[in-house]
Amino acid sequence: MSHSIELLVYQLLLSYKSDKVFDFSITPLSGDASSREYFRVKYGDESCVLMVVAQSGPAEFGRGDTYGDFISLQSDLKRIGIRVPEIYARKDDERALLIEDLSDDTMFNIVQANPADRMKMMKFGVNLLSMWQESVYRRKNFKTVADKRSFSKDLFMKEFYHFYEYMIEKRVYHKDFDDLWPKLEKVFKNISKTLQTSPYILSHRDFQSKNIIMNNGEGYLIDFQDAILAPVVYDLVSLIRDSYIVLSDDEVTQLLKLFWKINSVAREIFEDYTYFERTFYLQTVQRKMKDAGRFIYLNQVKEKKWFLPYVEPSLLYVKSALKKLGMEDLLSLLGPYIPELDLRNKK
Repeated sequence: MSHSIELLVYQLLLSYKSDKVFDFSITPLSGDASSREYFRVKYGDESCVLMVVAQSGPAEFGRGDTYGDFISLQSDLKRIGIRVPEIYARKDDERALLIEDLSDDTMFNIVQANPADRMKMMKFGVNLLSMWQESVYRRKNFKTVADKRSFSKDLFMKEFYHFYEYMIEKRVYHKDFDDLWPKLEKVFKNISKTLQTSPYILSHRDFQSKNIIMNNGEGYLIDFQDAILAPVVYDLVSLIRDSYIVLSDDEVTQLLKLFWKINSVAREIFEDYTYFERTFYLQTVQRKMKDAGRFIYLNQVKEKKWFLPYVEPSLLYVKSALKKLGMEDLLSLLGPYIPELDLRNKK
C-alpha cells in the first residue's frame, strides 16, 4: 500500500473520529468501469470505505463531476428517504471520501452465490426501484445537480454512435461498412425521438445488480453520482435487462407486470400498459446497444477484459427487444456485421 493512501486514510480518520488512529489496515476493493478507486479500511472493530476519485477530462455522455456530484446527490437522496451510504469525512483537495461500509453483499454477489434466489432478488430490485420513483416523483426539491441534465435526442444518438463505433467500425475487419451508418442513423434518430418524447423522471442511470447493496435486510444504492432526467423506463431497463444477471423473456415479462402493478407513479404517468411496454423495449434497444459498445471500448481502450463476457447478453437483449417491436429490418441490417444479431442465429 502506498504511503500516500496510508496518509490519506490517517487524515480522514482523524477528521471523522476527532482522534488519532494509528492502527488500521487497508484492503483494495475491486473497481469497475469508473475512474474511482475503493479501499476497505479496518480499525478496531469498525470499518469504512475510502473512495478516491481521479481527476479527469471533460465528462462523457452528459455526466458531471463525479466527486462533487456524489457529495451533492448523497445529501439530496438521503433527504427524501432513499438509502445511500453515509459520508463520514472528506478531503476535497485529494478528491477523497471516507464513506459507510455497507458490506460486499451486492445483489450481483448474492445471486452469484445463490442462483436459485435470482427472481427473488430481482423482485426485490423492482420494489426498490418503485420506491425510488415514488420518492423522486413526490419530492419538493427539483434543483439538484441531476435535474440540470437530461437525456436529449443528441445524447441518445451519441450513445448509439458509440455502439456503432466499437461494435462495428473497430470490431469488423472482413466486411465493408462504409454505407452502413447513414442507414442506421435514420432508424436510431426515430428511436431517439420517440424516447425523448416519452415521460421522464429523475433516474439513477445505472440501477443494476452491482449498484444495489443489501444491508440488514434493506437495499442501499451506490454509484448514483450520474443521476439524470431520463425516460421513466430507463432504470427499469438497467435493472431487469442487466447484462450481469441474465433473465429469460418470460421472466422479464413477469417483472414488467409486477412493476406496473406496484408502481403507482408509472401507472399515473403512462396510463396505458401497451405504451409503457413498447417504451420499455425501445429503451432496451438503445441502452443495451450502448452497453455492448461500451464493453468493447473498455476492453480495447481501458484494457478491462473482464467486460467481454457481457457483450453477448447485451446483444441478445437487443435482438429480443427488436423482435418484440417488429423491427426485424434493423436486425437484417446489423446481422452481417454482428453475428449475435443475425436472425439465422437461434440464440
